[in-house]
Amino acid sequence: MMHVRVNGFQRPATIQQILAFALVLSSTAVACGLVFPFAPEGLEQSLITTIYFGIFGVGFACMLYTEMVDPVREQAQNVSTLDSNRLVCQYCDNEKEMKTTTKHCHLCNKCVSHFDHHCIYLNTCIGARNYWTFFGLVTAIVVLQIIHVVYQILLIVRVANDNDGVVSRVDRTAMSKMGYMVVSGISLLIPVVVLVAVGSLLGFHIYIKLIGTTTFLWIKAKRRMRLERQKQENEMKMKRHREQTAVEERNKIASERERHDDEKKNLAERFVTDVTKVSEGTAKPLQKV
Repeated sequence: MMHVRVNGFQRPATIQQILAFALVLSSTAVACGLVFPFAPEGLEQSLITTIYFGIFGVGFACMLYTEMVDPVREQAQNVSTLDSNRLVCQYCDNEKEMKTTTKHCHLCNKCVSHFDHHCIYLNTCIGARNYWTFFGLVTAIVVLQIIHVVYQILLIVRVANDNDGVVSRVDRTAMSKMGYMVVSGISLLIPVVVLVAVGSLLGFHIYIKLIGTTTFLWIKAKRRMRLERQKQENEMKMKRHREQTAVEERNKIASERERHDDEKKNLAERFVTDVTKVSEGTAKPLQKV
């Protein structure tokens, strides 16, 4: 029997899960190494650090809950009271009633209530029990990357403009102003990549929440629309083929009729010519056989 995955921390981890964690933590490492240490001392440095790590803490808590909770749906308690025509999962035991929003995940080998999707980056299913913490995690990551990118660009501009508060911090390191700007500019690629990837995911989930659906139901609707469109296109092709066949058939009948009329006309003309020749004596009368 296939093993049931309980949560996202259960081994084995996927390569996508490892890469996702590494990319997000790399962005945080860049912020800790090239952003906060170079912020002007005082209120500004304290404020940006507190805001960043406050949001980081919220996102980390959301990640822990999303990963650790088991999104499996509850099993029906009193099976005898259920409708005999109830939907049941063909992969689980028959005591588990299925709803239209429930789906059996073949990667986790279990049914998930209000199934949204199986997240390969968290290595767990996202459903009724952990969707909003997943949404909070994605939102926190996006906000962190925005803060990171905007503030790091601001620091680069300040260094370029010889801002005393930032330049003095750079002078305490082994880097020159140009060295800091080059390294900081190149390292910006990491949070930008995270922002684009996770930001598009957040935008999609905001969209499906606004239209009142889930990722799974949205994909099903898109697939159904595609199949219906293909069906309509096939029906149109068949209709055009039938129309073309009917036109060809009518043209064939018209051509046969025209050929037959021409043959009758030629036969009549030959008959008239022969009769004329006989009457004028230019041709011998036909002998009876």
